[in-house]
Amino acid sequence: MFIMKMAYFDKDTFIEYLPTNIYNDLVNELNKNSAWMTLANHVAEWLEYPCTLWVQSLQNTKPHESPGEKLLSELNIKMCTIEVLRVLLTECNLLNILSIISDPEPLHIIVHPTEELGTDTLKISFGQHLRLCCMAIGMPPPNYVWYHGDTQLQDCTSSQLDIIITSASQTGDYKCKVVQIKSDGTLLSTLISKHVTVQVCPIPVKIDKQPQAVIEIQAGDSFAISCKADGYPEPRYQWFHENTILEGETCNTLHIKKFTSKYEGKYYCHVYNDISEVYTERTHVMMKHPRLKAVAKIALIIANGEYEHHKDLLTVRNDAALVANLLKEINFEVICLLNLTVAQMKRAIQLFSEALVDGVYGLFYFAGHGFKIQESYMLATDSPETYLRKDAICESELLSAFLKNDPELLIIILDMCQTLPSKEFNPDIYLELPTVNEYKSKKNLRNLIQAYSTSSHRPSYEKVNSKYGLYVTHLSKFIAKDMIVTKIFEELGKSFDNCFKGKERNQIPMFASSVTKPFRLTDAIYKKDLPAPICYLNKIIAFSTQTLDITFKQVNMSTKVVISLFMEPYLNLINIKVLDLQNIEINYLNSVPAKRNNLFHDQNTKECWIHNPQVNEGPLIICISKDGTAIGATFLHIKDYIPQLLRKMNC
Repeated sequence: MFIMKMAYFDKDTFIEYLPTNIYNDLVNELNKNSAWMTLANHVAEWLEYPCTLWVQSLQNTKPHESPGEKLLSELNIKMCTIEVLRVLLTECNLLNILSIISDPEPLHIIVHPTEELGTDTLKISFGQHLRLCCMAIGMPPPNYVWYHGDTQLQDCTSSQLDIIITSASQTGDYKCKVVQIKSDGTLLSTLISKHVTVQVCPIPVKIDKQPQAVIEIQAGDSFAISCKADGYPEPRYQWFHENTILEGETCNTLHIKKFTSKYEGKYYCHVYNDISEVYTERTHVMMKHPRLKAVAKIALIIANGEYEHHKDLLTVRNDAALVANLLKEINFEVICLLNLTVAQMKRAIQLFSEALVDGVYGLFYFAGHGFKIQESYMLATDSPETYLRKDAICESELLSAFLKNDPELLIIILDMCQTLPSKEFNPDIYLELPTVNEYKSKKNLRNLIQAYSTSSHRPSYEKVNSKYGLYVTHLSKFIAKDMIVTKIFEELGKSFDNCFKGKERNQIPMFASSVTKPFRLTDAIYKKDLPAPICYLNKIIAFSTQTLDITFKQVNMSTKVVISLFMEPYLNLINIKVLDLQNIEINYLNSVPAKRNNLFHDQNTKECWIHNPQVNEGPLIICISKDGTAIGATFLHIKDYIPQLLRKMNC
């Protein structure tokens, strides 16, 4: 509220008698920012006019006439006095226009920011609002500009300052400059409020941006590693190379010029202030080598989740499928098999090993039950409750088979427990003499990575209420990335550590490597004739969905049956679906009883699926019934349509 002195115009003077220059100033100011519309709406409300119609009439101006001028003309007609106009402008808060027809009043700050707070020093934390107030009176009305030190704050031009503290740099003095400016832009007077000193509360150091995980650089090139941290007082930096302090490197960015092999290794930064300290993640800097190529890239993946004599595992089916699909994305030929007996595992391993020839990248992944006694053993689905070593497949047996033809790269991943068998429930295994499987390589084993989901004598876990196990949850983040293969398992381990930071953990993944070349799982494949063993492998794993005609001669009825994979990417789950038989019931039977039920069917969808179809099971019998009465049957020789791998694996 402004208390104005008597104006230098008689309050009863009509608007039309104002001096021409004053009248024109009023028109100009009313036309700025549509101020005339604010006044017009208020007048219409005051006179009980239809607001919209009146405002529209003011907009319909003649040439060389403006809405502001037309509004004043209308007020002239209504015999509006200067005093009435002042009241109207005051009620509309159009104080800049009011100042044209009012006596000047000196500028005066009536509320300083310190008075509102009751102090001249304010402590505030990150993320909180800084709210200050400065109130002044005068005519022309005051304008406000807030300052932090000597720096004007952008868009802070009201009597209220409201900003969020997001940086330690926001500490310091805050004040408000109050100015009086005439309508023609002339500066009349300036006042500075009392300042408030803002102190940002101490904040521990927090890393906002970690340095790159891997940098590959060519000799002679330059590179930079950077990190970003926040805190108060302002964080300080000190870089290290392989735990050796780098003198003078105290910025958030480390620059290295003319790279040579001496600069290879791991770099990290110590970031600290007076409150706390942290270390960044490591950056692995290495010499960039020419990209390698593979003759072929193949993988054998086995998921054993449904056991005859042991607890079923819930996530291994999804774990293996995820690994298989990620490998397919980077051009691996993948053999993915579900729930194998020990005989089937041995045969699959033998068939896969024949393709691991010179120049080939090979990967084996097993998810299931396992144990460790001197070395790691994988349990098949038919392993007895009280098992011996001879009932399982040991890692040396794998290596003996896989390394015999000298593949270019071999990766073994065992996603299973590495615990010791119970001496109480399984004492005989400790009396058993182990079979020694020797494995040799002409390449002196400079091509082997052995990775384990957990370390010796520790369990491996499935995540509660999760689609995937713990190990694959982290492995899947890196296995398809374009990084040196040993780095995949290093990053996997760090990912585990970050997940369990500050907690007790029993599962600690590990790996061993004899690799000396910069292999990557994403390496390209030579565009040339494939070796015969690879061609043979591709032939026996080939499968495509097929549609066949079948006939039920007893009722002279024909239809079609579709043979496909029941669940991608598993090759040993075959789906059979009969089409286009309305109001007919379908039943599927093995013509020869299987040792273990492997045939499952769904009456609603008229389909079945077969796990590990075997040659000696004979043809599949498809029976049809109507209203519960059998009316016909036919044979389907399923062995003719399954991947040849299954026939060879189950013969």
